[in-house]
Amino acid sequence: MRKQQYLINWFENEIIETCHFSKSRFHKLRNQQWKNVYQKIAETFADKTKTWKNGLHWANINGYNPKSMKHFLGCYPVDYATWFYHLPQIIPKDTMVYFLIDRGGDWYTGEHFWLFESCLSELIKALEIFHKTAFFNLGFLDYYIVSKKFKWIIGLNHHDIVSVVGEGCNPDCLLSYKANKK
Repeated sequence: MRKQQYLINWFENEIIETCHFSKSRFHKLRNQQWKNVYQKIAETFADKTKTWKNGLHWANINGYNPKSMKHFLGCYPVDYATWFYHLPQIIPKDTMVYFLIDRGGDWYTGEHFWLFESCLSELIKALEIFHKTAFFNLGFLDYYIVSKKFKWIIGLNHHDIVSVVGEGCNPDCLLSYKANKK
C-alpha cells in the first residue's frame, strides 16, 4: 500500500512539475474524497450484472451498466496519441472533470484506479505528456474521463477505442476523425 501511495504521489508531482500546473487545476483526490467519488462513479457506470469481468475496469471493453447504456453514444476507433485533442469538441471547454487511470484489478479482487480532478485544458496537456512518456514509463494505460456531475463517462482502452456514455457529450467529431484516418 505504501508503495502505491508513493507511486501516485510521485506521478502527481511529476505531471505538475513537467507541465507547470497549479494544484487547483490538476490534482489527485485524497482518501475520503477518492472513496466517495470512486464509489459514485462505480455505482453510476460499472456493470455488476455479469459473473466475470464486472466493474469499471472492464467497462470500456464489455460495456457499462444497463441503466447507463441507455445513453450509449458509441465506440470509436481512434489514435491513442491524438484523439484527446478533440475533447473540447466532445465536452464543454471550461469543464472540470474526474480523470481515472486504470491500474488493473477486477470487481472481485479489487479494482485499482488513480483518481484525479482536472480542468479540461490541463488534462489535454497531461494526456499529451502521458502519451509521449508512456505514462512516465508505467505503460500505455486505460483511462476514463468522467463528468463531475456523473452525467457521462468517456473511456479509452488499450485497443485504441473510445467509448462514450451519458448525456451532455457530442462525440460526432470522432466520426469525422475516423473518416480522416482512412
